[in-house]
Amino acid sequence: MYYAFSFYNGELGFYVRSIGHFDYAPGEMARRKTAAFGEIFWCISGSGHFVDAEGNTHILHPNWVWYYPPGSTHIHGAASEHFHYRWLTIDGPLAKHLFDGFNIVPGMTFAGICPEEYFERIASAISDPSRMPDMLCNAVCILSQINSGAGKHDSSGGSIAAAARALIDHNFRDLSLNVESIADQLGRHRVSVARDFKLMYGISISSYLQSCRYQEAFYLIRETTLPLAEIPALCGFSSINYLSRVIRAMTGITPGELRRSGK
Repeated sequence: MYYAFSFYNGELGFYVRSIGHFDYAPGEMARRKTAAFGEIFWCISGSGHFVDAEGNTHILHPNWVWYYPPGSTHIHGAASEHFHYRWLTIDGPLAKHLFDGFNIVPGMTFAGICPEEYFERIASAISDPSRMPDMLCNAVCILSQINSGAGKHDSSGGSIAAAARALIDHNFRDLSLNVESIADQLGRHRVSVARDFKLMYGISISSYLQSCRYQEAFYLIRETTLPLAEIPALCGFSSINYLSRVIRAMTGITPGELRRSGK
């Protein structure tokens, strides 16, 4: 966990106020504050929950950004086994105009892979008020990438497919995850998400999800001493009987035989 604040007290209409790099586990973060500054959260891995001005809860996934404009009440926390993200705040009387100028709307926006180098450059300069122009330059680069990524989840199959894959990679252990829930989280129809995924990766969403679960189960069976009955819940299978059928279909042997073969 890292965070730092600017010592700037000049007269610019907007300036970088603070920056941070957090990785939280469930229960470690449940925050509520009302802030005069604008703040963005760029999810790198895991997922977080955010509450909008109407009280609705949204789940932020990798490659997506959440924006709270100046004057908002911030309510957010970890929504998965961990929530890894970078955040940036911009303050000043014209801060809202800066976000508006890049067409960044409150709430959730698809933005692509986090440009961590810009965050790092700001972090390295933030203790030196004289370097505020450098910090703003990098902040503008961050906002520009959010702007360029916005809407791609509606018009670019590649972005939708990548977002779907990121959801699977980080949440395949969730038994409820399937094509329908993935499409709901992305705000798209199930058929279009499935089509874009197959076009980009050459495999169906269901097959890829099953593969992630199978690989995790295979690892836990061969490389750990966990009781076999506990393994299904850790990799997205409904029961040991179902997992046994999958293992036997894939390998021709039972989970117990698979474990013994690795000794």
